[in-house]
Amino acid sequence: RSQPIFVPQSRDYDSASTPASRPKMESEPNVYSRQWFEFFHAGNDEARTIRETEFICRCAPLSNFRKILDVCCGMGRHARALSNRGYSVTGIDRDTDAIAKARELAVGPNYIVADIRDYQPAPETFDAAIVMGQSFGHFDVGTNRDILRRLVHGIRKRGRVILDLWNPEFFKAHQGERALKVSKGVVRENKRVTDDRLVVWLDYPEAAHEQFDWQLFTPEQMEQLAISVGLGLLVSGTDFDLTTLPSPANPRIQFLMERAT
Repeated sequence: RSQPIFVPQSRDYDSASTPASRPKMESEPNVYSRQWFEFFHAGNDEARTIRETEFICRCAPLSNFRKILDVCCGMGRHARALSNRGYSVTGIDRDTDAIAKARELAVGPNYIVADIRDYQPAPETFDAAIVMGQSFGHFDVGTNRDILRRLVHGIRKRGRVILDLWNPEFFKAHQGERALKVSKGVVRENKRVTDDRLVVWLDYPEAAHEQFDWQLFTPEQMEQLAISVGLGLLVSGTDFDLTTLPSPANPRIQFLMERAT
């Protein structure tokens, strides 16, 4: 099979969004730049949103998990879809432009501007927390664990956490450099897996650069992390189908976890 095109994804932004106020290139990793939007962002397919929302609904049925925390929600793609299905959704994101756009796009969800490293929900406020679009794992091991621990603190007993992450087995098999031809030109991409981290460099025309960096988790590693913060790993899967085991052929992996009683 041909190698799927990999581009660091931001699940959060709609195609009209290319905020001029975004941080300049070569700041901290994992800050989506104006160049990234210009070269790669072609909008999020509605069918994709529906499929991912239906997955969330299967993992956290409305009858038992009405209050949802959408972590790194961006412009609220999933928050809006869940709200339309009857969920009470709170979305958080550190990007003030994204939250402003989310509030403009639709009423329903409640939005908060906050850096996930600093955010602490009140105890047992939510029935479930979701982190979609590979938005977990951007920081060092201790910070990532602390973020998950604080999310667990914010969900009730037997509440659930849903993570949608990059699959380490896929990226171990798809390392190296290649040219990505897009409508605005050619971007050189170099990705490497080292010490359970995926690092991606993008070299744009005119010497602009961008870096993305994630901690990766196998099901075994996620189970260990879950136990350390008071969660149990219920199931891991791929392609938004928890009956399908994670595979090196698919770049994404999903985890469904539950807080202990």
